This record gives sequence, structure tokens and C-alpha cells, in this order.
Amino acid sequence: MRKIFKPTVKLGIVAIATIFSSSITLANTLESIPAVFKLKLIHNSDREYLALQSLAQRYSCSTKFSHDLSNIPITRYEFAVGLNNCLQQFESISDPKDLATWQRLQQNFALELVDLSNKIDEVETDLNQVEVHQFSTTTRLNAQVLFFLADSFGQEANNSATFSGYRTRLDFDTSFDGQDLLKIRLENRNIGRLDDVTDTFLSRLSVDGDSDGRTEIAELSYAFSPAKNTEIMLGTVGVGLNDIGEVLNPFSSSSQGALSRFARRDPATLRGAGGSGIGIEQEFSDKVSASAGYLIESENVANPEAGRGIWQSSASAIAQLVLKPKDKLALALTYTHIYQQNEDVNLMGSTGIEESNQPFGSNATTANNLGLQFNWIVNSSLEVGGWFGYTQAQQQNNGDAEATILNGALTFAFPDLLVENNLGGIIIGVPPAIANHDDSSLIAAETPLHIEALYRVEIDDNIEITPGFFTIINPDTDDGSTLWVGTVRTLFRF
Repeated sequence: MRKIFKPTVKLGIVAIATIFSSSITLANTLESIPAVFKLKLIHNSDREYLALQSLAQRYSCSTKFSHDLSNIPITRYEFAVGLNNCLQQFESISDPKDLATWQRLQQNFALELVDLSNKIDEVETDLNQVEVHQFSTTTRLNAQVLFFLADSFGQEANNSATFSGYRTRLDFDTSFDGQDLLKIRLENRNIGRLDDVTDTFLSRLSVDGDSDGRTEIAELSYAFSPAKNTEIMLGTVGVGLNDIGEVLNPFSSSSQGALSRFARRDPATLRGAGGSGIGIEQEFSDKVSASAGYLIESENVANPEAGRGIWQSSASAIAQLVLKPKDKLALALTYTHIYQQNEDVNLMGSTGIEESNQPFGSNATTANNLGLQFNWIVNSSLEVGGWFGYTQAQQQNNGDAEATILNGALTFAFPDLLVENNLGGIIIGVPPAIANHDDSSLIAAETPLHIEALYRVEIDDNIEITPGFFTIINPDTDDGSTLWVGTVRTLFRF
């Protein structure tokens, strides 16, 4: 589960306004002094000024006058501020002559010092009230633009042409008390789906699809911490199983990670019905944490139509245990239970061979999924990780057939490869495929193999370019010939 946003600004809008108002009041009061005092300005050649400067040098205190090096006179109140600064700093005076000078200055400016002290007390009172009653809101805007240039090659991709696409994101991350996060994500995208050309989900990019020129709300969620080491997330749009459970794969990001959809995370346990729901994470220690959650398809939550609504919709439940026995080693065991109603069935989130997503066609399906992840930071230049996903699916409509679906991958990350902050990566995996089925004709005749390589280049803090490719051996196409996908991804951050 994502970490709660903690703003660096401690005092919010109301606090700043209160302090600013108090400062203006103090400044106006200091300027609104009787006319007789306005007629008596303090010059840097006056006896009082020279006496204070002399004492300040001998007793190492600062008057903080802004006119020390000029001939511009200052008001009695400005002089009183400098006198007060020095009085707050010195510890004791042993010389009787110096002590007499200090006393004379305090007597001559007693009225101004008392008035100044009262105003300081008023400001401190206002600040105390702000600290007790403050409502601090801090919002950060994170903008992202992603460009793809890609093409597919192979006998099944002969009709493919090199194409470009884009995705834009605006994230508004808001915290009300420093221990919570309200996320609003706006998104617009237009990236071609290669499976429309290759006729296999195995060729899909990490990001694809079209929003038809509309800016959509891609995520609306709120996370907060009701107790120490506990985080709760509530969402109405765009919350997935991967937002509740932890993804250990260093290539999980759609904009900075793997170039393919499959290589981002285990599709058995970290994809499924979702969008709206609740998740909770509890950290028991630095080495052990657990999370659980329940999600429903967003478009069904507010739909009263028969077969829809909260209780009849496609839904997912997740439970995960994360262990970190060593600082550089992490393990995660994840279980999910998924129900997808008629016409919603897509068990593997459009990854793997087609039958693994709909092992019983469009009939309602349930699935019990078990996943194991690991990631090991071998040294500063190498990380080794991977996952294994097991799915036991059962038909819930027009039959009771069963199927077993398997998938897995190994990941190799090379931080600071060749140049600092650059990242190299290799992912080798077996996309979801049916290993057993009551209808033996649906068992995969050939096991698909996914091989991917990428190199992320950081141009500066705001620009990254990631060229790379992935190849699919034994895809579920008509002739089964090897497919290749090459792409260059460019990321701009603001």
C-alpha cells in the first residue's frame, strides 16, 4: 500500500494568515506612536545609538539594526527593538559604568519596551491558538506526460505500422493533517493496443488504450492512519489490488518500469475486479506487515440494475503477508478470491493467452489465486526478483468446469548501469497459460515464453528515455511464430 503523504509545511493557510495579520497589527501599532516621539528620531551619531553599539560590541550581542551602515535615522520603536534584542542575549554586566549605561537606556525607552513586550505576548497567544485549532491543508501537484514510439514484428504482425501515443496525468495529492493523503488523478491517453494487430494479449504495452480525447478521473482515494503503524485506504475510482497489496517488482511502474503489461506484476493476485473499495495495512515490525482489502467494479457500485450494485457486482478480496527477514530481502505471500459475473470475465487482466482470461468463455467465474513474490538486493548494482502465480478457477454459470492457470517470472535489475541513476533490466517469464482444464482442448499446447530487456536513461530530474524490446516465443496466434515488440518510452515530469 502506498505511503501516506507527509507535507513539509507545518503551518497551513489559517496559521499563515493569523501570523501575517498579527505582524501587520504589530507593525501598524509601532508606527502609530504619539507625535512627540515621531519628532525625535535616533541618528547613528546620537549618544543613545553610540552607547548601545559600544555595549553590543563589548558583550557580543546583536541589535539587528537595518541602518547600521547608513545615515538614515530610525524611530524610537526601531531602536527599542534593537535594545530588546541585546537585552535578551547578554548574561551579566560586571562593570559599574556599563551597568549604569544599560539602566539609563532602559529607563529612557521604558515606554517603548513595555509596549513592544505586550505586542510580542499578543503574537505568541495568537500562535498558541493556531497550534491548538489549526486546519492545515497542503496540496502538491505532480504532472506527468508519457510518449510511446512502438511497433511489432513477426508473421502475425505483418500489418503493424510504427505508431506513437501519449498519456498525460495530473495528480493532486492533498494532506489535511500530515498523516493522510487524498489523491485525485486526472488522465488522458491515446496509445494503440498492439493486440488489435497481433491478435494476442501477450503483445500489450505497459500503457495503452484510448480515452477518446476526454480527461477522465483515473483515481479518487483517501488514505489515513487511525493508529500507529496502521493505514486505511478508501477509494471510489481507480483503486486496484496492487494498491492494497505490495508489489515487490522493481519494474512495476507503468511509466518507469517494464515496457510490457505482463512484466509489471503477477496478474493472478495483483490484477482483478476493482475500482472501489477499502484496504487496510498493519505494520507489526520492520520485518513483518500484513494487508487486506475488498474491491468492487467501480461502474457497478452506483448501479441499481438487477445483477449489479454492491453485492452482485464483480469483486475481489485480498490478503497479503510481507516478510523482510533482512534489510535487502523481501518476500510476499498473497491470496485473492475473485468473482467476475457474466460479460465481466477477465481473470488475468488481459495478459497471457486468451483462454487464461476466459477459461469458461463469458460465463460467470470465481478464482482462488495464490502468489509468491521475492526481491533481493544482491549489491548496489544488482537486484534479483520474481513471482509465481497459481490460479484455480471454477465456472459459476451454465456449468461447473474447473481450470488451473499458472504464470511466473524472474526479474534482473541493474541500478546505475553504465551511468549513475540509469537502470537496466531483464525480465524472463511464462505468461498466464492453462495447465489443466476439464476441457482438455483448452490446455496450452505450447508454453509461451516472455523475454524483455530495457535501459532507462535519466536525462535530468524531469526527463527519462527508456528504449527496449520484448519477444514472445510460442504466442497463442494462428501460426505460433515468434513475436517481437520494440519501443521507446519518454517520460516528462513537472
